[in-house]
Amino acid sequence: MSFSVEPIAPLEAARLFIDKISKPARILVAVSGGSDSTGLLIALHRVLTDTGSRDISLQAVTIDHALRGGSADEARGVAELCARHGIVHHIRRWDGDKPATGISAAARLARYALIGEVAAEIGADVIAIGHTHGDQRETIAMRSARSQRHDNLGLAGMADAVLYAGRHWIVRPFLVSTRQDIRDFLREKGQSWFDDPTNNDAKYERVRVRIRHSEPQRTLIDQSINRSMLSAAAAHWIEKQAESHLDCLIKIKPAGLQSDTAIVRYALSALASVIGGRRFAMAADSMDRVMAFLSKGEPGRITASRAVFELRKDALYLMRETRDIPSLAVAAGATALWDERFEITNRSTRTLLIGGKHARMAVDLPASIPKSVAKRVMQITPTIEVEGNEGSAAEAGEVDIRPLLVPYDLFLPRFDLELANVIARLIGRSAYPQPPV
Repeated sequence: MSFSVEPIAPLEAARLFIDKISKPARILVAVSGGSDSTGLLIALHRVLTDTGSRDISLQAVTIDHALRGGSADEARGVAELCARHGIVHHIRRWDGDKPATGISAAARLARYALIGEVAAEIGADVIAIGHTHGDQRETIAMRSARSQRHDNLGLAGMADAVLYAGRHWIVRPFLVSTRQDIRDFLREKGQSWFDDPTNNDAKYERVRVRIRHSEPQRTLIDQSINRSMLSAAAAHWIEKQAESHLDCLIKIKPAGLQSDTAIVRYALSALASVIGGRRFAMAADSMDRVMAFLSKGEPGRITASRAVFELRKDALYLMRETRDIPSLAVAAGATALWDERFEITNRSTRTLLIGGKHARMAVDLPASIPKSVAKRVMQITPTIEVEGNEGSAAEAGEVDIRPLLVPYDLFLPRFDLELANVIARLIGRSAYPQPPV
């Protein structure tokens, strides 16, 4: 299902956001100096000034990526703008070596990490960024070009809110406002902005898409309800059909596999990503193979994206494959990630060795779990020994093991919040925080 709505003027979008946000609130606005983020800052400041709100405060942050000449000057320009409006402003610079390839993705990760640091320092309740209606259309166009499948989840576009690093909600108040309306709003206020030359560089995919779809669009296509509803249904399915053992084995009731195919597919894809320690959902063709295997209803096993799906008469068992289980040394007092599935904190005064392809660990599983499944679980559960004294296990209290949900721990779209929380409860993790708006 999709539906169309008319875009909302920037000032009205800002008012709606301020009306809905949980109060009191401290908002951190990410401002690059471009028209979209500048318009967001000015609109939010205007609304707060007009309403005289005392329970909402506004600060801004600018990230200097240090990728081109003039970026530092633009950051200082934003600082001057904020000073004129009495808005506290922070500048952070992305220092260090830059990758030769994948610079856009690396810059994005660095940007959010630096913004997150500022948000933590000031105790921000929410981070606001200036993505617009045009950005949404471009995102959907890019994802559509990559896959013509009718079940392409990318067609949902960007979520209006995303949880970063499990603690900072990033919101997009202008996702229903057009860039042209934002620029008209700024011109009315006599406010200029900086034009980033990379926004016109056709070597970037988004710019090429923007050029191909240059005709102004006054209608928004909102397809997010598809993914939100599907994800919620998958969450309910997991609650009813799944149980977890040792945070690394999922058992699915056979009756659950007879449910709606789209729901089963979405749920199993999410579970497989968590169990396999994969940051991204399984490729569509891989899930096609898994679903085709399950549809036969015949006992057997299939592996996809580091996850093993073993179908037996009593249940479907889902676990990490036993190949390439890593070894890891964790120094005294250090915290490390193991196999993208567990966070290990060494609270002892000795170096601890985690895992290893020859490691085995006696596991405490119900007698109903098949012996061959239990044997594989022995190989994928984190084993802990003292370095230099192999065979000597760490004592109680010397190590903390925290299961990870790598598909959600860095970026969790609002679409999947309920689903992520169901899986978190399933494997013994605390719930993710609710968005403030």
